[in-house]
Amino acid sequence: MADSCATWVMRGRIQQKWIENRAADCQYPISTFTLTPRHQDYIVDGTSVKLDAKLVTALSMKNANSTYRKISITQRDEGPPVWWIGRTGPGVIFIDDIFRSKRSNDPYISEFTKAAYHLDFPLDSLENVFVSDVNEKNTLLCVREIYKAREGVRYPSSTEQTWEPSSSEFHALLGIGIGKLVAAFVLCAWGQGRKRIARIITLHIDADVHKLYMRFDLENM
Repeated sequence: MADSCATWVMRGRIQQKWIENRAADCQYPISTFTLTPRHQDYIVDGTSVKLDAKLVTALSMKNANSTYRKISITQRDEGPPVWWIGRTGPGVIFIDDIFRSKRSNDPYISEFTKAAYHLDFPLDSLENVFVSDVNEKNTLLCVREIYKAREGVRYPSSTEQTWEPSSSEFHALLGIGIGKLVAAFVLCAWGQGRKRIARIITLHIDADVHKLYMRFDLENM
């Protein structure tokens, strides 16, 4: 990998240590934030949806025939903008569209992610976190760099790429943008030493450069 990835790798190793080691000093406390369909501060809309069969196949999803729920969370009052849009199903959460202003005092996106899944399912049932149509610029840059370093792989690639926890590429992905968000989610949901990120998968559906998906597989420790 390029030298520019070194900082991401270092950050990712720290994130992994926080997740897997209960004794490590960690800046993310367990979140107590919850949502209800009629929350006093947020508008929570939920609609039953079926996932596109092509998407289900490409993402190698379990529970393909289940009904999923599209969830939209927005503020009731004016203020620095924040929103969370995604889909939940048994064992799965999709993060589709998120934003939180740096000026906001609202909960973090990781906390909204926890609360969104917990609306319908027990938290411990979650196995996969999908991030669809990734457009966070540093994450895209990181993925391009690690693809260059993997022999025989071009960017974009319709073949899914798996990154294991012992690799520098895994640490780079965990230390930047989307990876940091998912790491923060794991920590605010379960704390340290409970769940770990077992692997990260990246893929482009139909080799479309504008359709990068990331999958974070979770497992108990």
